[in-house]
Amino acid sequence: MPEKKPKSILLKVTKFFLTFWLCFHNGPTEAESPRGLIREGLNSYDQGNYADALQRWKSASMIGSREADFLLGFLYDGVLQNDKEALLFFTKAALSGHVQAQVNVGLKYEKGEGTSVDKEKAVYWYTLAAFNQDDIAQFRLASLLQEETGKAKESHFWYEKSAELGNPEAHLALATNFILGRGVEKNLTFAHVSCNLATFLSRDIGSISRSIQLRTELESKMSTEQIKKAEQLSRKCIEKKFKECMTYVKEVGQ
Repeated sequence: MPEKKPKSILLKVTKFFLTFWLCFHNGPTEAESPRGLIREGLNSYDQGNYADALQRWKSASMIGSREADFLLGFLYDGVLQNDKEALLFFTKAALSGHVQAQVNVGLKYEKGEGTSVDKEKAVYWYTLAAFNQDDIAQFRLASLLQEETGKAKESHFWYEKSAELGNPEAHLALATNFILGRGVEKNLTFAHVSCNLATFLSRDIGSISRSIQLRTELESKMSTEQIKKAEQLSRKCIEKKFKECMTYVKEVGQ
C-alpha cells in the first residue's frame, strides 16, 4: 500500500517524543509490557512492518497505554489512511490527558477528517492543549477564535502565548493584529518586532519570505527612530529567549 503523507500537525515530532519517553523510563522492560510493546512497534514501523506495529500497539492499548493509543492514531492517520480509526484512538489518548492527541483531535474536528466539521469541539480540544502550554494548540485556538467567533482580544491573547513559546506563525499573526488594531491597539513598532521574531524563528522559506515582505512594507511607513527601537526590542526578546517577550515589549516600548 503506498504511504500517504501524514495530515496531523504533530506527526513529524512523534518519534522524537516517544524516543524521549522510552529513554526517560529507563531500566529493563519485558516484551509484553506497554513500554516493550511500544518499543518493538516503533522498530517494526521503522522497518516498514506496519502490520506488526499495529498489532503490538493494539496490545499495549488494551492494557491501558495512552502512548500506544496515540501511536495507533498516528498509524491510522498516516500509513493506513483511516480517518475514523485515527480519530477514535487520538480521542482515547486525548481523554487520558495526552496533549499531542488533544491537538490532533482538535484538528480532526476543525478539518472534518473522520467526522463532520465541528468548530466548537475543535475549540474545546485546542483549549485543553493550550492550557497545557502547547504552542500549536494555542495558535490554532487563536485562529479559530478570530475567524469563527470574532473574539479578537481573546484571540490576540492566545497568539501572544503561542509566540512566547517560539511559534513563528503566531508572531506573524501578532504583526497583523498590531497593524490592523485587531484585538489590540495599533502599533507599527510592535508589528515590526513581531516580524523580526517571525523571521528569526522560521525554518521554511515561505514563512521567512512573508515576514520579510511584511517588515519591508512596514518600514515604508515608519520613522528611522521607530525602526531602531523595534530592532532593539527584538534583540532583547531573543536574549530573553522569548519568555514574557510581548509583555516586555509593551512595557519598554511605550
